[in-house]
Formats: sequence, C-alpha cells, structure tokens
Amino acid sequence: MDISGILTELHDQRDRINQAIAALESLNGAGVSRPAVVSSAKTAPAAPPSAKKRVISPEARRRMAEAQQKRWAKAKRAANVAVKKTPTPVKVTVKQTTPKKVGGGITAAGRKALSEAAKARWAKRKRAVKRAAKKAAAPVATTAVKEAPEA
Repeated sequence: MDISGILTELHDQRDRINQAIAALESLNGAGVSRPAVVSSAKTAPAAPPSAKKRVISPEARRRMAEAQQKRWAKAKRAANVAVKKTPTPVKVTVKQTTPKKVGGGITAAGRKALSEAAKARWAKRKRAVKRAAKKAAAPVATTAVKEAPEA
C-alpha cells in the first residue's frame, strides 16, 4: 500500500471518530462539541484575529489628565491639612557627647575592647593546647611512677 492510501484511510477513520463523538455528545445533552484536533496544515484552524488597538482621542487624554490632577491635588490637600493639625515638635540641640569615631565607624574604646577580646580568645586557645599536650604526656609519666617499687 502506498502513502496516499494510508493517509486516505486515516482521514476516513478520523471522520468516523468525529461523527461518533458528535453523536455521543448529542445524547449526553452537550449541544456544543469540541473542535477536532487536526494535524494537517491545510485544515488547521487559523489564529484568532488580534484585538484592535484602542485609540484615545487627544481630547479624551486631556480630560483624563485633568481628572487625575484633580484627584492628586485633593489627596495632597488632605495630607497638608493632617500635617498642619499635628503639633510641631520642639527642636532641642544636644552637644555631641559620643566619643570620636576612628576609621571604619568604630570608636577607639570599641576597637580596644575588640582587641582585648581577641587576645583573650587566643590565650584561652593556647592554654587548651598546652593542657592537651600535658595530658597526652602525663599518663606515661604517672604510669611509670605507679609501677615503681616502693622502698
């Protein structure tokens, strides 16, 4: 059988299936049937027409702009009235009493505290290493002392 014969049979089968679907949908009460899925380029449904671009006349744009300006003016007036009703805070000038900052946004006292804390951490770590070394060497020395005969 050649390709055109196979295509003809397949098209006939598709038509029969579509008829069967339509008959079943009419029995079910569904008045509108789904469009058949078609793989052929000739019978493929065309793309829906694109929606027309909405055109606004210059007069309409002007009216819209004026209305928006009125809305903003009304909102600003309401905000100004609310601000005027609130009492104004009294300004107090305070002399700067904080220590002068050294580069990097940290005070000299803060820098010193950080330095001391780092030194303390390193000292603690150094003591821990020494203790661990002493413990590792200690069992050998203590066992030798315990095993020695008493005189």
